[in-house]
Parts: sequence; C-alpha cells; structure tokens
Amino acid sequence: MTQKILNAWYRGAWWLYLLQPFSILYLWLRHWHLARQPKVGKNPLPLVVIGNITIGGTGKTPLVVALVAALKKQGLRCAIISRGYGGKIGAGPHCVSAGDSALMVGDEPLLLSQLTQVPVVVGWCRKASIAWLAKQQQFDLVISDDGLQHSAIKGDVEWCLIDGKRGLGNGLCIPAGPLRELPIRLTQVDQVFITGVADNKVGKQLQQQMPDQLVCNIQPQLEQLRRVSDDEMVPWPDTNHIINAIAAIGHPQRFFDDLRDRGYEVHGKGYTDHYLFKAHDLPQGRLIMTAKDAVKCRPLAQGTSGQPTLQWLYATQALTIAPAQIDALLLKLGIKPNHTNPQNKDLHG
Repeated sequence: MTQKILNAWYRGAWWLYLLQPFSILYLWLRHWHLARQPKVGKNPLPLVVIGNITIGGTGKTPLVVALVAALKKQGLRCAIISRGYGGKIGAGPHCVSAGDSALMVGDEPLLLSQLTQVPVVVGWCRKASIAWLAKQQQFDLVISDDGLQHSAIKGDVEWCLIDGKRGLGNGLCIPAGPLRELPIRLTQVDQVFITGVADNKVGKQLQQQMPDQLVCNIQPQLEQLRRVSDDEMVPWPDTNHIINAIAAIGHPQRFFDDLRDRGYEVHGKGYTDHYLFKAHDLPQGRLIMTAKDAVKCRPLAQGTSGQPTLQWLYATQALTIAPAQIDALLLKLGIKPNHTNPQNKDLHG
C-alpha cells in the first residue's frame, strides 16, 4: 500500500468519495464470502486475537509483546500465530527458528520470536497453526497477531487497536478509505485500545459511539537504543544531534514523531510496510530505525567484509497493560488470574 494512498485516506481527500461504489461492492463480496464459510467451531486452545479494522500501523507488535510478558508472569505457556506477511512460508504451519530470515518468515514474526522468546508459528492457514500447537500439548493459550478479519477462526477474546491520531480516517471501507470492515465491528470486540496519544479526541469520539464498550488509551514508549549488528545497548545521543531515521512500518510518521518527542531534530524517510531494504537504501553514518526494520537490516549491518556497521541503531518500544485488563482477559478465557508471581514455566517444553 503506497504512502500516498494512506495519507489520502486519513486526510479525507474529496476524490475518494468517487470510489464509494467499489467500497459497497467490497462489502457485498465480503458478506457473500462470510455467508459461504462453515460455522467456526471451538478452538482447540484458548485464542486471543489482536488486530485492527483499519489499514496502516496501529501498534500491534508492542501490545503483543506486552501481553506475552504479562502472561508469562501468570505462569502461563503461550504461543503466537501469524500470517507471515512478506515471507515465503505459504499455508504453513512453520515454527520460526533462530536460523530463519525475514525474507522467509516475514519481518513481524521474526521480531516477535526474538522479543518474546515464545514459539511463533507462521502460515496463512491460522486454523492449521492452532491445530499444530494443540498437538504439541505444551501450551495454555494462543495469541493471534492480526486476524480479526480471518473468517476461519474466531477469537475467544478479541482486542482491537486504533491509531490515536488518525482514528478511522475518512470512515469509508477500502478502496475509498482505510476500513477493512464497518465500524460496528468495534462493538463486537472485548477491548478497544487507542494507541499513540493519551486522552485524545479520537478515543472520546469512539467512547461516545460505543458507550458500553471498553475503550482505553495505551502509550508505547521508545525505550532502549541498540546496535543493529549485534544488539548491544548504546546510550541515546544528546538531543542537540540531528537524527537520520528510516521506517518501513504501517505508519512511519509515528516513529519519527516519537523521536522528535525525545527532543531530536529528525530527518526521516518512510518506506512501505514490510519493505525489504537494499544496501543502497542505508547510509553509512548514524541511522536510527525501528526494531522491525532491524531484523531485515541485520545481515547488511554485519557486513560482507567482516567489519560490522556500528552506527546503525534501532529503538525498542515498551508499554504496560493494566492488571485489570489482564484479569478480564483471563476470566473470559476461563483461567483464574494468579497474583502470587509464580515462577515462569519453560515455554518451549
């Protein structure tokens, strides 16, 4: 998806309304497809689906990572399933391993595997991925990275994210707007998270539209700065430095704004989501990128001559999920929350 189209969707360009007939056709085809699907049965493992109803980044990855960390503290053994967009796995299932590349499994699954240290199973057939995990008899629950629109599965708990600055864009479905489905879908999920801006008008508007729905703000924060070549942590530069930055994520501007919020003057260049960087895309001077981009750029940073590029850096993100939200999720899954800080189990068996 080109950045120009995304910008037009969220800016509300007038000419997009000319595409509304195609949006109606899209919704009709989606309804026809769903009507032909067999009824979704009970999941072999409790399933949490974290996704969105818009095209463009909303901050799913930090939320998935934070949820895994919270579930580990509960002593629960969890795994992640992912479509593996941008990779070459196909239907799968394939469990991400240390030797896999972003080109093979996709950048997001590879990053999630590294950040969470739990099994990440890739394949467009998410139902097969869940079944494979159930056969291992090692897991208490599964988290699906995206998948709210995947008709073959239904989450026992569904969390939806919306970007706090961009909201629902012009409110139209694709191709006239960024919506994958109608906003009424938000009334069917268990929790709506507004990401990026605390106490913003987007959240207030959604709360007015959905007074009975749980809507809350979460604020991912830039945390550590690490070298791309070897993951070594380095100090953040002084704020009087000019920062060159790149981002190939759903909403690159949010990353650049986060850097500016730290006091830097940022020269940022955005790329399409999942873009596979080439050597000529990356300058040899100091450069800051997202963790998602780092998993693709690491082979380039390590160099072919044995001399790693030490000035390519990436920023990690962190956020906190309120304990009450974790308790509500577990109770919905039929799992009693454990507040005694149990020892973590070996998630890999």
